[in-house]
Amino acid sequence: MSKLLSKSLKRFAAYAGIVLACSIPVYYFAISTLWHYELDEHNIILTPEAGREDTFFIIGAITLLTVLFFALLLGGFVWLNRRISHRLWQPFYHTLEKIRAFDLSSHTAVDFERSNIAEFEELNSSISRLLDSNISAYRQQKEFTENASHELQTPLAIVQSKLDLLMQDSSLTSAQAQIIEETNNALSRVSRINKNLLLLAKIESQQFLELKDIALSEILQQILDLLSTLFAEKVIHRKIDSSYIVKGNPILLEIMLTNLLMNAMRHTFPRQEIELSLSDNVLVISNPGMHELDRNQLFGRFSTASAHTPGSGLGLSIVKEISKRYLWNVNYSFQNGNHIFEVAF
Repeated sequence: MSKLLSKSLKRFAAYAGIVLACSIPVYYFAISTLWHYELDEHNIILTPEAGREDTFFIIGAITLLTVLFFALLLGGFVWLNRRISHRLWQPFYHTLEKIRAFDLSSHTAVDFERSNIAEFEELNSSISRLLDSNISAYRQQKEFTENASHELQTPLAIVQSKLDLLMQDSSLTSAQAQIIEETNNALSRVSRINKNLLLLAKIESQQFLELKDIALSEILQQILDLLSTLFAEKVIHRKIDSSYIVKGNPILLEIMLTNLLMNAMRHTFPRQEIELSLSDNVLVISNPGMHELDRNQLFGRFSTASAHTPGSGLGLSIVKEISKRYLWNVNYSFQNGNHIFEVAF
């Protein structure tokens, strides 16, 4: 039963109860007056004891009949309202189910069922226009991001190569060399952001369609070997005792695991410990930290989860996008001074 109908029935039951309580004395007074009128008309005299018995009998009969008819009326009303409500609100629940299942990244318009109720038909029409507008805006934004990233790749590469050549000039002063190095670092960050944006656009466009059976322990070991230089100042405790196989795209899985490990490294000071465990279908990456990351901003694009170690703002967003594509669950928690990222494949 809908909340709206339940609220209406409660009000109706309360109103009917008040009417029932008020109707009993009215019925009693009316029938008692009629009863005494008939006795007087036929000159029938009753003893006080018989009058009291008749009075109690009348009250009891009126109460019983009134309650019986009230129960029948209320029961019939509830049953009838359930039937009518089920048919009346069926289009609304169909619409609600369609909206709940809607995914903006799928670029698929919602096809609502036709209804002979004008209000629901108008509601479906308004929601369809709103969703179509959002899909169109989302598609344009994605296409702009992808095109802009493509166009920026070439000039960024040219500028970076020119800076590299300039750094090799022997006539540079130390101050000039420092300025060029800072410029090159900023340019490298812009280049990483550009590549990440292009990667997100490709993921959303379903361009990584290749699926393979991947051994988690093997690909994780390969990534750790590749990042061994970056993790040289960190202490890594590994507990990889699983041969669990996942089905996905090897490139996307490698990017996802690399981003999670790089995130742990970024938030870990030198000579601190990073714990890595893989058991069955669950990967847990834990590293110490002083401040909990902002959960509301953690997986958002261009958002900084921590003001102490800001990044490009796209690494964890890519992790979330990849996990969403393959229905993997990524959770973050902060326990006993440790950042804990858990991935259930």
